[in-house]
Amino acid sequence: MARKEQDVEHELPPPRCHPLLPEGFRQLNTQVAGHTFEAANTEAVGLLQDPSGGCVLKPMGKPECGERELRFYESLAEAGASGDNDLALLRGHVPRFYGPLKLVVNQRERTFLRLEDLTLGMLQPCVMDIKMGKRTWDPESSPRKRKLEEAKYVMCKQKLGLCLPGFQVYLKDDKDPSRTVVLRHGKDYGKSLSVEGFQKTMALFFNANSSDFRTVRPQTEVLLKEVLRQLEQILTWFRGQRLLHFYASSLLICYDYSRLGSSEKSTHLLNGHHFKEDKPSDWVKVRMIDFAHVYPADQALPDENYIFGLNSLISVVHAILHQI
Repeated sequence: MARKEQDVEHELPPPRCHPLLPEGFRQLNTQVAGHTFEAANTEAVGLLQDPSGGCVLKPMGKPECGERELRFYESLAEAGASGDNDLALLRGHVPRFYGPLKLVVNQRERTFLRLEDLTLGMLQPCVMDIKMGKRTWDPESSPRKRKLEEAKYVMCKQKLGLCLPGFQVYLKDDKDPSRTVVLRHGKDYGKSLSVEGFQKTMALFFNANSSDFRTVRPQTEVLLKEVLRQLEQILTWFRGQRLLHFYASSLLICYDYSRLGSSEKSTHLLNGHHFKEDKPSDWVKVRMIDFAHVYPADQALPDENYIFGLNSLISVVHAILHQI
């Protein structure tokens, strides 16, 4: 059955500029945070998508940050070959890495990291970027950088160890329940959130608004339980590892809204082939992203900063689950 035409409400504008891109590549329309293309600044580069290859391409940032992120992904690949248990286990919580790629964008050659497209095959992708930890400045940050970071997202960051740079979510249209709207918010929205506002936003994102049970979809409980399962796996990894500390790193939560409408298993069409999704993990993804500020663990101590944010997020999702 064809989907009904959607009313689309954009709080966070989709890309409006038209960068010069290599043939076959396009701007990633599900990008909700981070640097984006700008019409007035051809040097600003956002995420790209390679639909044929199932990849997202992330531009390498400042030289030292870009190289650090590249080394991180390469170290995960090496861990699989060397048998390094902690890093090998981490690979399952990070988008697959397919190596660097040079592309000419806006008439300038740039290097991108080719990463797994976590929304591949999703008909109505809901995406949220959550930055983890009370502290988002790394050990090499200048006093000025530290001050700037500490001034961002103050309420949620200090009490929850969480920041919300952006998200998009499909929702039922209040005026016409047979239609959907897409709500998008960026960093300005996240910076204004109180703890209560963050909790309500998370319920909204998961289509689990307990104030109106008509908005709770049949598969919402499955969604929340799968998100919790994946979060708790990541938490288990962090409790055991003593190798790395992660600063200004995020969790990306993605799910397919179209799977919330029925408790029946459904068949989707992808690249001309039908496939059946049998597991929640096929349409719900929680992955760690953004590794430009990953450092060796100081004195081989656990990353309590990241763990604090994870525990807070797990508590928030548990509370939503118990309310529906």
